[in-house]
Amino acid sequence: MKKIVKIMGILSVLVAMLIVPVSADDPTYTIRSTVYDSSDSSIAAGDFYWDANTFSGFWYPIKPGLSSELLYLHNSVNSSERIQLGDTIEEGDLYYVCKPQKKKSKIASSDDGGTFIVDDVDLEFIYQMGFFGPGYLVMPEDNSAPSQGCKPDKIAKIMLQFDSDDKKQMFSGEEWELAGGWTLVVDQIDVEGEKVWVHLKKNGEEIDSGVISSSANMTNMERTYLYKDSDDNPVFYCSVESIFRGTDSDFAVFKYAFLRGDITTIESDATYGIFDVESFEVPALMNGIDYAGSKGGTVLHTGDDAVVLSSNKAVTLSGDKQIDLHGGLYLKTEDTDAPCLKMTLRKTCTVKSKGTTSKTESAEEEVVVVDMGGEEVEEEVAVESESAASTEDKENVEVDMEEDVPEVESSVSTPGFEMTMGIFGLVGALLLFKRQ
Repeated sequence: MKKIVKIMGILSVLVAMLIVPVSADDPTYTIRSTVYDSSDSSIAAGDFYWDANTFSGFWYPIKPGLSSELLYLHNSVNSSERIQLGDTIEEGDLYYVCKPQKKKSKIASSDDGGTFIVDDVDLEFIYQMGFFGPGYLVMPEDNSAPSQGCKPDKIAKIMLQFDSDDKKQMFSGEEWELAGGWTLVVDQIDVEGEKVWVHLKKNGEEIDSGVISSSANMTNMERTYLYKDSDDNPVFYCSVESIFRGTDSDFAVFKYAFLRGDITTIESDATYGIFDVESFEVPALMNGIDYAGSKGGTVLHTGDDAVVLSSNKAVTLSGDKQIDLHGGLYLKTEDTDAPCLKMTLRKTCTVKSKGTTSKTESAEEEVVVVDMGGEEVEEEVAVESESAASTEDKENVEVDMEEDVPEVESSVSTPGFEMTMGIFGLVGALLLFKRQ
């Protein structure tokens, strides 16, 4: 009888291990910059800044080598010395700057011409910049000539952007969920006439429609469908690569899909945490600053288009202090002996899982600090859009940053591991019972 009771107890524990979910919702981690150390002779006296080279929380697409953001500390109190513990950064002397970067669009890479004009809109170039981490599309001054400059105060979230090798296959009558309530419907496919009739919808309501040709005799521009707003700013576009006749239904192959969200205006009197909007031009104070990136655009020049924010209060750099900035960004000072100042820029990020795993109350979240001095990691996390290169069902993962995220130790246990161990334990218990 005692043996049976013991075995039943073991089995109860193992069954509990099998049925209790092990995943936790919304784990967090913290990204850390390089350390500002006032005792380090390699750090120049006077002003100091962090950019995407020294802080991975800033927007930085590695492939084109572009960046746009920096946090700039102007040492107006004692420009001949390094910033020390106990010093005060006066009101207006802490800057956050982001400069839009012009880059060739993905769809223009499919054509060797100098322009890629569809419905009087030149899609050859786009402007992008990071704004407190996530990347945004910046509206050009003139959509028919995007090389003429941009409006840094007009930005929109990029919701979908195909790489050059991404494709989407759609059958006649199929509806494609893009992002943010937008869908594209293939209404009809004319294989003989080499045409596709599409409808663009927002939250189920038809917004626009068009007929696209897939003829090899047409230019890439003629094979492109574009929907633009009343100011001629592109909202969605894609091109048809080819169409085919299927056994039961005809289908088309789409490439270079692009979708943006609503345009947000950065007002001249707006406040973002500790910052107020100061101007939309690079100040003379930062002229010639060469910040992160391998392209020539990553040099600040007085008067360049940029969003310039400055601090609306004085900041005293006392020891062991967290100074909240905006958007999860904060400065952290260490508890050291004066006058040595050790300070880092940090950002706390939240990973929001949309998977089908069971929800459970988790223990206190562990915050993991990512050291910028560690090894470079190339892991990418997809944000707010499904991969168009695959038709497999995948778990969506949202991160409050858009670009590459460093690999971190997760605060969530690996789902399924405890279940596997429970099964082994159950088998072991049964074997033990059999032997006895």
